[in-house]
Amino acid sequence: MPQVLMNEMRETLDRQGYVIVDDVMPAEVLDRMVDALAFRAVEYAQQLQRAGGPRSFASQGLSEQLINVVKSGETWPGQALDISLPQGNIAPDTPMFLEPEAWEFLTEPRLLDVIEEFIGPQIWISPVGHTRLKVPHQLAPAGNGRLGATVWHQDNGVLLAEADDVDVLTVWIPLREATIENGCLRVVPTPRSSELIEHCAAGLGIPPGNMPEQAPVDLPMRRGSVLILHKRTLHSALPNTTKDEVRISMDLRYQPLQEPSGRPQFPTFLVRGEQEAGQPAATWQQWRQGWLDARARLADKDAGPFNRWSSIEGCA
Repeated sequence: MPQVLMNEMRETLDRQGYVIVDDVMPAEVLDRMVDALAFRAVEYAQQLQRAGGPRSFASQGLSEQLINVVKSGETWPGQALDISLPQGNIAPDTPMFLEPEAWEFLTEPRLLDVIEEFIGPQIWISPVGHTRLKVPHQLAPAGNGRLGATVWHQDNGVLLAEADDVDVLTVWIPLREATIENGCLRVVPTPRSSELIEHCAAGLGIPPGNMPEQAPVDLPMRRGSVLILHKRTLHSALPNTTKDEVRISMDLRYQPLQEPSGRPQFPTFLVRGEQEAGQPAATWQQWRQGWLDARARLADKDAGPFNRWSSIEGCA
């Protein structure tokens, strides 16, 4: 990408808090990720079936599978499709999506080329990353930001204060087209110099009284595009108003330092550059084992705090 254009993108990110970079993720990488998620969803539904649940929906597409699991009233398979551990209640068998297709996605060279332009040649992947699956809003349980509309927040606000001085970059990538109808992201333009706004307890968004009086900008994106946000950017997601689509996206963080990450309980991994001891970037096997080790270490224990906020006025 021409250096003049990258300079403009960095200036835009500093000024308004968001930049969309088109045509970054190769179609074949996106396809392999969707196929791997679909395979895992089928496995999950088959487990439900063996336990007396509904049929596996194996002959259906990923959206249909997920929608039918929700309609059946069975436990949502989101954690089985996620690339990190949950905040608490970690068990020895808590599932994670640690397949090679996920690592290929996280370390796609064209994606890292873009990230390097914003944070430099040393790139660590933060433990704050998720697979997002937005079902049609009429099926989403009330208040479930993983399935329905996402409330207004700043990503800095869902990290512990230890990471306040780290240039954590949010990278949001739709695996399929993100539209206004299926729940694309929206932002309030936010200069990098903006302050962190107080959030509700457990990082559950910004109370309405704390939001600035500024019109939001909807950000529909085509497949292959990447959205870059700085850590203070105000953003949320629209509800999915379709009847038969699941908006699938990856919500990732990258940073120029190994730590602090704002999630000290979880591991970080070098994906570009060399560590101080001359060790090369991590492999898929090391990434997978790092998360499995974290699960074993934290299982059935109090994992400690994940958020900085206590209850404040204006929160439910």
